[in-house]
Amino acid sequence: MGFNFNQFFGYESGINQHPEQVLMYGFAAIIFGVLGLTFVAFIFRKIKLIAVIDHLIAPLIISLLVCLVVAILPTLILYLLASNISGVKLIYCWITIFTGITFFCFSNYQTIKNWANHWTRK
Repeated sequence: MGFNFNQFFGYESGINQHPEQVLMYGFAAIIFGVLGLTFVAFIFRKIKLIAVIDHLIAPLIISLLVCLVVAILPTLILYLLASNISGVKLIYCWITIFTGITFFCFSNYQTIKNWANHWTRK
């Protein structure tokens, strides 16, 4: 049995019936994920766990913010212009975008951090 892009762990009927909720919950998950990770980073900074913030939480926050910005264009194209795209395919598109951006942010975190510090000094 091969992989099918129209199946998502048995939830495809509910996802395809309400694609607007997929969009709303997807973007809300990104925004609340950033807020939750920021709160966790604040707590870790208070208890002096800076290494956890630098190696885990900060790259995740950056990847979620970049994912929020980057995922808007394909979502608009796939949902508004190609109206026959199912909600399951939108979820797979978001998973692919988030996975790629997360890998990029974790592997290039020091470069991103130096670039951000350079722009904040000016």
